[in-house]
Amino acid sequence: MARGVRVDPDVLHRQAQEAVLSGLVRGDDIHDLMIAMAPNHVPGRFSPDVAMLELAATALELACPSGAEPLTYEGLRERYLPEVTFRGRVEHRNSQYALYAVACMRGGLQPDLLHDTGWWQSPLWSYAVFAVVIYTRAAAERLDVALGEIARRIAVRHDIKLPVPS
Repeated sequence: MARGVRVDPDVLHRQAQEAVLSGLVRGDDIHDLMIAMAPNHVPGRFSPDVAMLELAATALELACPSGAEPLTYEGLRERYLPEVTFRGRVEHRNSQYALYAVACMRGGLQPDLLHDTGWWQSPLWSYAVFAVVIYTRAAAERLDVALGEIARRIAVRHDIKLPVPS
């Protein structure tokens, strides 16, 4: 990026959300979702952490509406994101943090993302994308609808217009 170019964080926030939701509607795999997200991370200027956590919180709300049986954390990643292997304590802890941060946000508690994750070597947004996929897949399973339909429902709640499938 050229020095001094202004980055509008609201535009990047929205583009990040559109990229992931559009990918989920298309049926993209996790690798393709990460590639679609990467341009929205502008080091030192914008990170799509919150954008992804917001989507994941909406997916969790769809999966577990008020009064519904809660999801069990144990085995959540293995069940809903089997294609990703988390290696070592750091990756497990980082993915756990993203899943817990989403639950906090859904419950009305804003986590201190900068203090908690600002020192991480891997960006939080990558783990937040995993959380979006996990909670979206859980919602699709619980509601017995296609993953793309859940992505569309999330988009509606965030007032995001997704491309109409051809």
